Amino acid sequence: MLRGVAEYLSNKHFNWVSQVIDGVSSRVFERSDSKKVLAGVFGGLGEYLNVDPNLLRLVGVILLIVSPALMIVLYTFAALLIPRRGGVSYVSPTVDMSRVGPVIVGLVLLLVGMWLMGNPPLFILGYPFLRITFATVAGLVIAVIGLVLLVDNLKKI
Repeated sequence: MLRGVAEYLSNKHFNWVSQVIDGVSSRVFERSDSKKVLAGVFGGLGEYLNVDPNLLRLVGVILLIVSPALMIVLYTFAALLIPRRGGVSYVSPTVDMSRVGPVIVGLVLLLVGMWLMGNPPLFILGYPFLRITFATVAGLVIAVIGLVLLVDNLKKI
């Protein structure tokens, strides 16, 4: 009886299942060099899933609006962990701190700046209705420095 089931499953009607399984198992998830905007994460994911990377970028922007800190951290870790085509991941037993260090510093500065902008006021600059605080201004400056450092170094890795 089992032999009959095996013969039935190996019939031409189910041959497409093995082709799909073989196609998925032969693909490798890598960051894209040709379809990259920042670090190639969405381009590589689009190539892996056979989906337009712009749709994935749109989902990423929506997630960035909904939860900016989480999306920035996830994208940065994905850029560090997912290898570039034919390359290796930057997070390995021997970490190249000359490349990874500025990315981590930019991420930390961005998150600290975002945290400072979200805190209650320490003291108010200007009129009470403006509610511009020192923490907000300092947080904005720190976040912009972190963002510039992060984006610049994500393009290089």
